[in-house]
Amino acid sequence: MPRKAFVHDLQQAIQSFSHSRVSNVESGVEDGSVTFTYLYQPTGLTIVVQALVTDVGEYPSSHMYMVYTTSENVPTHLGTALEDVGTLDGCNVSQMLVKVAKTLDQADAGSQANPLDLDDDVMDTDDHLVEGSDPDVDDDSDLGSDEDWAPGSPSQNDHTRLHPRKASDTRSRGAILSSNRRIRSDLRAVKQAGFRVGHLGGLIDNAQDCFVTVSIRVSKLGISEEAMQAWHLNPHQYFLLLIRYTAGYRSLDDLIASGNFHRPKDVSFRVGLSQHYKIPVDEAVQAFSQLKKKYASSSGSEPNENTDANEKPGMGTSKGLQPLFIGGPLQDLMNERLLAMINYRSAMGFGWGGAESYYVDHQGSNMMSANIVDNKYYAPEHSSRAATLPKFVTNDHLAAVVTKPSLPLIAMQFALRHLVRCTEFCLVCHERVEANFEALKPYVCSKPLCLYQYMAFGFGPSIEHDIVAQPHVVDLLISFCYSSAAVGTLKSLPTGLALAVPIPSLLPLRAIHPYRTPFMPNPRAETEQMDVKPVKPSKPYKAKFDRANMELILSPGETVLFPNQWVYVIVPGPIQQRFHCRVIEALHPTIRLGPPVCVTDVSEPQDSKPQSQKPGSNPRGPSNSLMDPTPEANKAARYPEVEFVVYDQNFDDLSFSDKQHITCMLLETLPGVLDMKRYLQSKSGRDMSLKEWQDRISPAAAGVLRWIIASNRSCIVEVDHIVDGSPRASEERVSGMPQWMQFRFAQGAPDKEQRFIQSIRDVTGQLQYPSLYAWHGSPLHNWHSIVREGLHFQDTAHGRAFGHGVYHATAVSTSLGYSGSYNYPSDGSSSSASGAWPQSHLKISQAIALNEIVNAPRQFVSCSPHLVVAQLDWIQTRYLFVKINNATMFDKDVPPKEIYAQDPNYTPTGSDGSKIVIPITAVSKSRRPLTTEAKNGVKKMKTGNIVEADDTVPVSDDTDVEDLQILISDDEDGHGNKPPVPAKNSQNANLAKDKPKPKHYEKPKTDFVPGTLDSTTLPLLEPPSFATPMATRALQRELNSTLKIQDTLPAHELGWYINRELLNNMYQWIIELHSFESHLPLAKDLKAKDLKSVVLEVRFGKDYPMSPPFVRIIRPRFLSFMAGGGGHVTAGGALCMELLTNSGWSAVSNMESVLLQVRLAMSSTDPKPARLEPGKVRDYDVGEAIEAYIRACHAHGWTVPPDFRTSYADNRPNQPIPLPPT
Repeated sequence: MPRKAFVHDLQQAIQSFSHSRVSNVESGVEDGSVTFTYLYQPTGLTIVVQALVTDVGEYPSSHMYMVYTTSENVPTHLGTALEDVGTLDGCNVSQMLVKVAKTLDQADAGSQANPLDLDDDVMDTDDHLVEGSDPDVDDDSDLGSDEDWAPGSPSQNDHTRLHPRKASDTRSRGAILSSNRRIRSDLRAVKQAGFRVGHLGGLIDNAQDCFVTVSIRVSKLGISEEAMQAWHLNPHQYFLLLIRYTAGYRSLDDLIASGNFHRPKDVSFRVGLSQHYKIPVDEAVQAFSQLKKKYASSSGSEPNENTDANEKPGMGTSKGLQPLFIGGPLQDLMNERLLAMINYRSAMGFGWGGAESYYVDHQGSNMMSANIVDNKYYAPEHSSRAATLPKFVTNDHLAAVVTKPSLPLIAMQFALRHLVRCTEFCLVCHERVEANFEALKPYVCSKPLCLYQYMAFGFGPSIEHDIVAQPHVVDLLISFCYSSAAVGTLKSLPTGLALAVPIPSLLPLRAIHPYRTPFMPNPRAETEQMDVKPVKPSKPYKAKFDRANMELILSPGETVLFPNQWVYVIVPGPIQQRFHCRVIEALHPTIRLGPPVCVTDVSEPQDSKPQSQKPGSNPRGPSNSLMDPTPEANKAARYPEVEFVVYDQNFDDLSFSDKQHITCMLLETLPGVLDMKRYLQSKSGRDMSLKEWQDRISPAAAGVLRWIIASNRSCIVEVDHIVDGSPRASEERVSGMPQWMQFRFAQGAPDKEQRFIQSIRDVTGQLQYPSLYAWHGSPLHNWHSIVREGLHFQDTAHGRAFGHGVYHATAVSTSLGYSGSYNYPSDGSSSSASGAWPQSHLKISQAIALNEIVNAPRQFVSCSPHLVVAQLDWIQTRYLFVKINNATMFDKDVPPKEIYAQDPNYTPTGSDGSKIVIPITAVSKSRRPLTTEAKNGVKKMKTGNIVEADDTVPVSDDTDVEDLQILISDDEDGHGNKPPVPAKNSQNANLAKDKPKPKHYEKPKTDFVPGTLDSTTLPLLEPPSFATPMATRALQRELNSTLKIQDTLPAHELGWYINRELLNNMYQWIIELHSFESHLPLAKDLKAKDLKSVVLEVRFGKDYPMSPPFVRIIRPRFLSFMAGGGGHVTAGGALCMELLTNSGWSAVSNMESVLLQVRLAMSSTDPKPARLEPGKVRDYDVGEAIEAYIRACHAHGWTVPPDFRTSYADNRPNQPIPLPPT
């Protein structure tokens, strides 16, 4: 097996590899990695080298290595040698070590031009190093099976630098140069579309394994506040698309020509969230690892309790790719269908909607098999949501007239289409969901297959993400389900999921619900399910039990257990123990079991009487450890005989009553939700799945858990975020209900929410108070169905003295009388009473709802003393209040700052007797009134769409050196002005707060000399007399960031310069563009006129950053377009670019990208190259630049910024004005 072969070879290398300068050969942190140290003798420096097998499953024949170092201050020639280590394909561990060591030796000896002859037969030189090495070894040593190994979490190191393996020079030099030009063209298209772009590995150097990252701030995607909260997104994060090329960069044309559209091997995609615009290379490799990291508790250990279970998702500082709430479905869609749909669009002219429908209708068929294509695939796509989205989301690069489409750009636009509009698509089949109402939570369509795949196999939204993001909501849902099943009122059951469970008749009654009253079946529900298949009664199996080794010893010839099955075991004795566990290994007659789960100790001898009715019974409660037998028991029976029941009964074949029993039993075996969250967080956000915790959660229990979470279509959010044991202050909390934990229904079930909103519009019209709020109380076992289906009055529980309908009250004390209360033991144990889930962290004892009702009391059945509403579509739950075990943490009751105005005739009172205050967030923005009046002396305020200002505006992280170079440089051969390899990783450029010392280079690579511009003769706009707080703060941040970039990069590579001495006003920048590529006509004209730069004036208006800056050329004058010039320069010197108008500007654009795109525009030779005006060097006048800018906007239909006239047009001088002296 591949893994066993790798482990064997690694062990052989650790024991036998010998080299005078190589030591400490050992297994790396990641799976499939090898680490060793190399001694650099001249200085005694020890260099840590790591080699990573990118796919252990391909070892030992077709695997590849990535070789890199995590050390600092590595000599440049050794770093270059690692980068040029050559091909290591198919080398075993020892052969790889020989080759890397020889490469470093020859580089250190001075042979850097060709540090290793690729024709060296390494295979013939390794035999003396490792004796007896056999990749195909298949011994019985305890090396572990493939499923027991997985990649570890790579340690974060800001100085990690990857040196990817280079491809053999099988392509011609011309082909490589052509590929480099295409790479730059594709990535420039991404940058010009407004995205951040980066690359990892030797993308431009013909590397085989490399990555491209495309990212954008979440805040720029036009996602509503409600959706961000429901999707657990942080607006300051980046949405990041990671593209991996495993055979060198492949253009879209090459990929389409290959014909491999379904999960192509040469390119693959991952999506996620990141704190930075790109991620470290080790995290990129980890994101694509095919072998999942195994959690330590798979062998029985518990999650690390040091993990902060209250940490909010997406708020950490990790540089890795953090999980996205629909990351799995989106990645599957892109890897399986994207290239095929691009092919359909290119060949047939579909839009995205038509290509998606065509794919679903013609899967597996030849695209050209049909002579006639249905016109429905060409129909325009109608989406009310799309019309309100920014251009980043709706732009379609493939539909534009382009001859060389950029795959990274197309892939990013497609990913954003299905992210921002995720509620419009089924997350299993990915077809459009026809609905007139926009849901907050993405879901699956109504097709039976999609519903089955979602519930049974976990396709679609991730329940693991819900557990990490909102653990208390999950705790709430499980508790409600358990309570309902415990009293026999769980009508909707997890059927159709092929759950394998034990036969209920073989389990003692107290094993199913040892801490609650006897089961009370629902007679009416029993009659509704008469078609169940009868379960044949049988006896439990018997076996000897080896407690020390957790093994069952079956009778000879008995083969009833197989690996990965679950069993329920009853161990007799004075203290009887019962537990569940997984079968790890079945070597009949010996069965090795996993760690015990949900151990129950019972002091009384077993009989037919339920435990709760036996006098003197004292159950210990569920735990996860077995008690050691007493000395007497050891003497009596070393291997006691036990009974066990196999999980081999189909849940669907049980009776209704038995299904309730088994549902409770399975939920009792689950760990607490916070334990599940800690386990998932311990996986560092990679491939989070509870399926891997296979020794703790049975497949049946996991299926019920998935059903509970996935079947809830209401969008419930935590109001009280508990951090370090204390609730964090929230503006969403209802005032007047101290000592109650609160949950907000951001949206009910989409279909019911739609009917409710339509009822408000139809019934209330333009009333000042279209709805009112009132309390509704109900026992815990009713809330499972209420959350999913809403309220109804089919069953009569407390009489109907005031008519048929749903009863509400304005006084909370009235409704509390109908909600009941469940008591927990005072000793704090996990034992539950009357149907409360034992593993609940909240330990909910009571629940009550605050409902929004259509304000039409005259049409109610009754208005006094209760509000009785018969129209079910008029009722929608908005808040749920629960009494938990630690209610005192909610003693503080602070009214919200922004409130929702209630009908004064029907204002509910809270638990403290005062009228409750409801925050404005209780209703969606579209339904919020324009004004509201706060009582109790709070003055009237506008609250329509108020969002509290966030002073912590994120600063755009700086672009890496290599990412700027690949976009700016046209030196396609990869040599020439390429900067030396830095000793440290340049990720984020490690910019210092103070001005860093400029890097020293042996000789200048540009003729530009900073600080030589004579500014006294420049014709400038009048110095601005305005200043606004918003623009000033934005400019301070932008100026500091831009100057840091200038101080970090060499002048010839950056291509622009800002003289600090000329910055007399931050609203007015003088910038010089220089070091243009020597082959450009513009560069030749500048040299002919003895000019070193093009001088720009950049002016910022009072509405910046909401309006773009005004950028114009001061000198020299360019040849106009009518006279044969180009470079996007107007006749008056203004730049003809949509980016610099309100039509193309984005408030989050930074000056680094603006200057990059201005320089690229001037360097463009399409349709004509930029040229200078012949004759004497002259300057542009301010007035002609302003007029030319306005003419260009009108000619192209672009929008002139509204503050343009007041900021610039009315502020032009009549003659050149020198800058004030410094």
